[in-house]
Amino acid sequence: MKKFLFVSIFACVLAFSALGCKPDNAATNAGTKQAQSSTAAFAEITDFENRKVTLTKKPERVVALVPSVLNYIDAVGGTVVGRPSSRHEAEIPASMKKVEEVGHVFNINMEKVVSLKPDLVFINDQLHDKFIKMLETNHINAIVLQPKTYEEIKNALMTVGKVYGKEAEAAKKAKEMDEKISAVLSKVPKDQPKKIVILHATPSTVTVELENSIAGNVAKKIGFTNIAAGSAAIQGKPEKAPYSMEVLVEKNPDIIFITSMGAKDKIEKRLQADVKGNPAYAALSAVKNNKVYVLPEDLFLLAPGLRYPEAVELMAKDVFPESFK
Repeated sequence: MKKFLFVSIFACVLAFSALGCKPDNAATNAGTKQAQSSTAAFAEITDFENRKVTLTKKPERVVALVPSVLNYIDAVGGTVVGRPSSRHEAEIPASMKKVEEVGHVFNINMEKVVSLKPDLVFINDQLHDKFIKMLETNHINAIVLQPKTYEEIKNALMTVGKVYGKEAEAAKKAKEMDEKISAVLSKVPKDQPKKIVILHATPSTVTVELENSIAGNVAKKIGFTNIAAGSAAIQGKPEKAPYSMEVLVEKNPDIIFITSMGAKDKIEKRLQADVKGNPAYAALSAVKNNKVYVLPEDLFLLAPGLRYPEAVELMAKDVFPESFK
């Protein structure tokens, strides 16, 4: 009898060992399922740099280092615990005016960012890439966004929607933007093609913007032909090409757009020295027909974000004012 009992117990032990020493009952199965669900990712994100970011749970403390991203977050009903300061009031949603500031977008205070104990930080590719390793060291997820073209803006919006579990809201906002842009484009004459050039002026130099710049992308969306398309970009500045009065005269654009950021008197001096001071400038069709327009920096140098339809309408109105009366 004792020998039979010993053999039975030994067989039972072996059976438990084969099952990981856990009896096969309802409580154990429930525990296994719970462990599996706790390790399941809340979201898998591919950011602007093609980095794969896994969010194990919905972020609760988010910091955004890019002002335009705040409007994406606000559009899907999200919140932040930290944001950059901005001299452009329109960039900060009313719901985020009192949120803790972490410095200007060009001068972020990373000690302040880390002190807010975020579980996710939205960063700009060109300005904040250097912070990724610091954030990772502090076990903080970073998602890189660099929305400039319209498709990039919509992708960024959908990414933000995914982060907050609000993809339906993001899709609705994207559809609204599509409809606004379509309404603007429906007013643009199809039988009046325009050649344009976009000059970017700083106190030190004048360059030409390519189609992948913010203003260049808006112009392309409207259907304008950028005379700089196909030009070789300046090294380190993929959105800009060297300025040449010879090329300007040869291509003779119908429209000249100017973007600038900085002291207006210094900008005007540079334009006068490099462009307006050349006698050939006055002979250009755009100049003779008074078709030279200065584009506002908040829509055409800073990322317009959800205001992209506004940028499209402003540029289209400049060229075809009679179509928007």
